[in-house]
Amino acid sequence: MGYIKNRLGPWKLKCLGWTFTSLVGLVASTWRVRFIGRDYINSLTEQQKPFVLLFWHGDMLMGWYFHKYRKYSSLVSRSKDGDLLSEILKQWQYNVIRGSSSKGGKEARQEMENLVRAGHTLVVTPDGPRGPRYEMKMGALRTAQKTGVPVVAVTFEVSSTTHLQSWDKFTVPLPFSKVIVKYQAPEMIDPDLSGDALDAYREDFQERMKPGIIGA
Repeated sequence: MGYIKNRLGPWKLKCLGWTFTSLVGLVASTWRVRFIGRDYINSLTEQQKPFVLLFWHGDMLMGWYFHKYRKYSSLVSRSKDGDLLSEILKQWQYNVIRGSSSKGGKEARQEMENLVRAGHTLVVTPDGPRGPRYEMKMGALRTAQKTGVPVVAVTFEVSSTTHLQSWDKFTVPLPFSKVIVKYQAPEMIDPDLSGDALDAYREDFQERMKPGIIGA
C-alpha cells in the first residue's frame, strides 16, 4: 500500500503490531458475523489436509483476522509495509514467508510449494501486492496444482465499511457491522492443465471469486 515511508526498528514494529491487533480485536468483538461454508476448511484442518486459501488483497483485515491462531502459512511482500504486516501476522500465529512476484518471487514460490508439501496450509492474496484489484496472478493456483492440494476461496460481505484510498480499496468494517464470510467448496486443479487452458481456468476462478458471485 505504500503508507510506511521508512524501515521501522524491531521494537517499533512489535509495538505497532500489538496496537493494531488489539484495536482490531476490540472492533471485531462488536461485529455480527455469519459464516457460510466454514465447515469446508474446518474439515480439511481437522483431517490435517493442507490447502491453499485465497482472499482479495482489499479484504486482508478480515481475511487475516478470521483465520488467526490456526498456524497457517502466508506470503508477505518484502516491502516496508510488508514488515508491519509480517509482525501482525506473527502475533496472530501465522508462519510468514517474505517474497512476492516482484521481489524474491521465485524463491518465495518454491518455499510455498515446500511448505504445502510439508503439510502447511497456505494463505494468499492473489491480486497482491500491487494489483490490479481483483486480477488473480497464477502463483497460488500453480502452487495448489503442483502440490496436489485443493484451493478454497473466501469472500466477505459487510453492512457498513470505510475504504482506504489505495489501489485495493482496503476494506475496514465499522463497529457493529454485519459481516458475512463465504467459503467456496474446495477445488482440485487438474494436473494436466497448462498454457491457455490453465489461464482460462484462472480467469473463470477469478470471476467466481469476485464479490457477489461466490456461493451464488
